Amino acid sequence: MTTHENRQLDEVIERLIIRYPTIAPAELADIVHNVYDAFGKVHIRNYVPLLVEHHVREELGTPTGEIPPIPR
Repeated sequence: MTTHENRQLDEVIERLIIRYPTIAPAELADIVHNVYDAFGKVHIRNYVPLLVEHHVREELGTPTGEIPPIPR
C-alpha cells in the first residue's frame, strides 16, 4: 500500500464513521481493510479507495448518520 493509498483509505474510514455512527470505528476500519485486501491484485490502483468505499457502503446498507460529501 502506498502512502497516498493509505491516506485515502483513512479518509474513507473517516467518512464511513460519520455515515455509520452505530458501528465501532475499529470495526469499520477492519471492514475497509478487508475489502481493500480483496483488491490486492489490481494493477491500476487509482480508483481502489473509491471502489473500496463503494463496496463497503453497499455491504453496510442505509447510513444512520450524516452523509459527508466525497471529495473530488
